[in-house]
Amino acid sequence: MDYPVKTRTTFAEYAALPESNQIVELIDGEIVVNPPLFRHQKALVKIILSLQFLSENGEICVAPTGLKFDDGNSFEPDLFWVSESNTDCVLGADGRYWYGAPDLVVEILSPSTEVNDRGHKFQTYQRYGIREYWMVNPEAKFVEVYTLSGSRLTQQGIYEAAQPFASAVLGGVTIDPKTWFSD
Repeated sequence: MDYPVKTRTTFAEYAALPESNQIVELIDGEIVVNPPLFRHQKALVKIILSLQFLSENGEICVAPTGLKFDDGNSFEPDLFWVSESNTDCVLGADGRYWYGAPDLVVEILSPSTEVNDRGHKFQTYQRYGIREYWMVNPEAKFVEVYTLSGSRLTQQGIYEAAQPFASAVLGGVTIDPKTWFSD
């Protein structure tokens, strides 16, 4: 049986790709393209609208905005937020990539991305000190919230659509996900 050969790509090679509206990530040295489903994008718009207040105290970034961690890992999370006080995550001089760990990362799970969102990307977010990580499942209508405790992302909880939760990274603000999942 023939298996596809995977060629490792460096960040420099990845960064040289032309600008695109397509979500293109560098995950463990491999270029991955994942065009999202409509339900994914619909949930993302609703999440952005519910979190627009964050723009008063930092920057809200939406895919396909690049986030570089190291030479083999540059992701385009569905949404991430960098607070004004965060000096560990800065926009590069070229205005194309953010470098370092934002305060909050939100990934919307899709069948084609869930393995990476829960696996390699989760581990990378943990290793670089993302303070809070939300995995939103628009099909099953729940959100998993992880917060940084020491050097580990620990599960704060799994919240169904009708279960608001408090976000530590947002100063204890209550987040109500029910609108994210409405048809």
